[in-house]
Amino acid sequence: MSWLGRGLRRIADDTGAGRHREAYAVFLLGVVLVVLGLVEVASIRVLVSAVLLAVTFLVFQTTRTAGDRPPSLDSVLQSRQDFGVFSQLLPGVRDLRVYGPTAVNVLVNAADIRRFVLDHGGRVRVIVQDGGVEELRRTAKQLDDTLDLASTLHSSLNTLERMRQVAGFEYRVLPFNPGFSLVVVNADSASGYAIFESHGFQDSNIADRMHLVIRRTESERWFDYWVGRFEAMWAAADHPLPASGG
Repeated sequence: MSWLGRGLRRIADDTGAGRHREAYAVFLLGVVLVVLGLVEVASIRVLVSAVLLAVTFLVFQTTRTAGDRPPSLDSVLQSRQDFGVFSQLLPGVRDLRVYGPTAVNVLVNAADIRRFVLDHGGRVRVIVQDGGVEELRRTAKQLDDTLDLASTLHSSLNTLERMRQVAGFEYRVLPFNPGFSLVVVNADSASGYAIFESHGFQDSNIADRMHLVIRRTESERWFDYWVGRFEAMWAAADHPLPASGG
């Protein structure tokens, strides 16, 4: 196929898919104006007016497509630092569902969870990793090595036991790590959202994990999907025995 044939094929593909239509339109207009100018059919005044019209069209089209352009992937897939302090999420929350191997970064806000959620009649459910030796060994191989998993989980379980005395709070333990952490806020509300955190494998730092916020208003399908995954994990998790010591 000649270069002309390939060029025409690319133009046909682009215009059919809605790509670069404005560029091809202006190019065609330019070719017509050049021809008309050479054969002296169009006056200089007409040619200049047409050129100004083409430039105006390009500026308008650039602004429109910039506004229609989907957000970059980096603005959708974020890190833990992008979310700030967890306690800032709590005002107005009436339904909080959490899974994390130790959930330590949530449980350090236990006082705020009680103040903003439980004391207002809200409900909180937390799932953490089972404290069995073999379960911890497998999970520790996956997570970053900066975390003392056993001692951190032990501390979390003590906190969970104390919080279990408050009305509206429940927790369970899961015998395996699904490879992600999950926070669901106000699952039955139109303003509900979920924060999904991928654990990766042996990250050098917990802050390296990829985070994704899914709002019901932006994707009801995937929001409902992750709410369903939490409920499946809750059903598979075990009722805890009282933590010993501490």
